[in-house]
Amino acid sequence: MNTNVAHQSRRAIGFAILSAALYALYPPIAKVLVVSAPPAILAALLYLGTGIGMTALFPLIHHTKAGQQEVSLSRADIPALVVVIITNIFAGVLMNVGIKLTSAGNISLLSNFEIVATTCLALVFFHEHVSHRLAWAIGIITVASLLLSVNDVRQFSFSWGAIFAILATICWGFENNLTRVLSDKDPLQIVIVKGWGVGLGSMVVSVFWQEKWPTLGPTLILLLLGFFAFGVSIYFYILAQRYIGAAKTSAYYAVSPFIAVLISIVFLHESLSIHFVIALLLMVWGSYLITRDTLQS
Repeated sequence: MNTNVAHQSRRAIGFAILSAALYALYPPIAKVLVVSAPPAILAALLYLGTGIGMTALFPLIHHTKAGQQEVSLSRADIPALVVVIITNIFAGVLMNVGIKLTSAGNISLLSNFEIVATTCLALVFFHEHVSHRLAWAIGIITVASLLLSVNDVRQFSFSWGAIFAILATICWGFENNLTRVLSDKDPLQIVIVKGWGVGLGSMVVSVFWQEKWPTLGPTLILLLLGFFAFGVSIYFYILAQRYIGAAKTSAYYAVSPFIAVLISIVFLHESLSIHFVIALLLMVWGSYLITRDTLQS
């Protein structure tokens, strides 16, 4: 590996970790602001922040990528984009309901279930190969998710917040498989269309639910959170993929839930129950197996 390639690889790893850190801001900050902004409005503002911010940056980003011609979206992509937008509306609202009903730490760990959902759906619909290591990881993460979904094992009382979060990750797992048909198109265009589409669609849901709009302060914070946690985060993720590929980028990005847990504990002073600690250790183990499987594939 020459010096230039090694430098690009180190930068790409930095981009992947920065992307993970930016997305990790979402659960703890949303947990604080969900009191002011109901779930559908919360989703609307986050995605509108993505759409507005990335639209503003689009000319600058494409100028810096001179020579790397992207394939633009076309009319043929509209059906797939519509399904992606609808799926994300469901996922965003469900996840925010989950954030309202349970701790940010629980939500952060449960986001790992998206890997399980994505892999299982890919296995069923696309017959993708699943290695023994990945199968073990899926089982471990599933057990950890079930632990986080139960409030009281003796009374078999479920945490509705965790259940809503798991349903959201299943929606995102479906979307991850669906976006295969868009994988050769300009990812920034997809992010912008998804940001505006999901944002406006979530606003329609908020009107239907008669949710109360937050004051100016929380509104601006959520727009900025959406821009950084969803928009800029995805941009850095794309940059990392350019140099080290999708598999290695996703492996480094796997630190995001654990950064979010750390933020929740330090800044929100969330308590650590025994079953949360056990679930955390299982999630670390499962994520380690997935990272090894990904880096060696």
